[in-house]
Amino acid sequence: MSIDFLMDLERVIDNGKEVYACPGVSRNQWIIGKPLEELRKVAKRSADHKKLPVNIVRLMSKADAIAGDLFLVPTTIGEPGARGEPQIQWSTVETREAAEMMRDVKHGPSPFFGMQVEEAVAPSNPA
Repeated sequence: MSIDFLMDLERVIDNGKEVYACPGVSRNQWIIGKPLEELRKVAKRSADHKKLPVNIVRLMSKADAIAGDLFLVPTTIGEPGARGEPQIQWSTVETREAAEMMRDVKHGPSPFFGMQVEEAVAPSNPA
């Protein structure tokens, strides 16, 4: 299930592994856990599609987030896709309180993550 993906992700991050993410082309889609080089390509495609700079972020435990950090929150957790991939829609929010209120809880208390910007990727032909 997609909630299992979130729980595994939380465990990996809490154990100190660096996990990176960037927004995908689709609305509320984030690509999580790919190697940094692969995320740069995805971020470039996203930036070109949106005609706006896109950030690659490092996910962290919500307990490690400090003032000024954003939170990545699963707002809709669906059943896995045809290939078993998690179907999750994400939102970014500015406060822990907003993250607590926005997260999808239909499968139980879902984890959410703090995030810090690692690098920004600009579109090839900015508008």
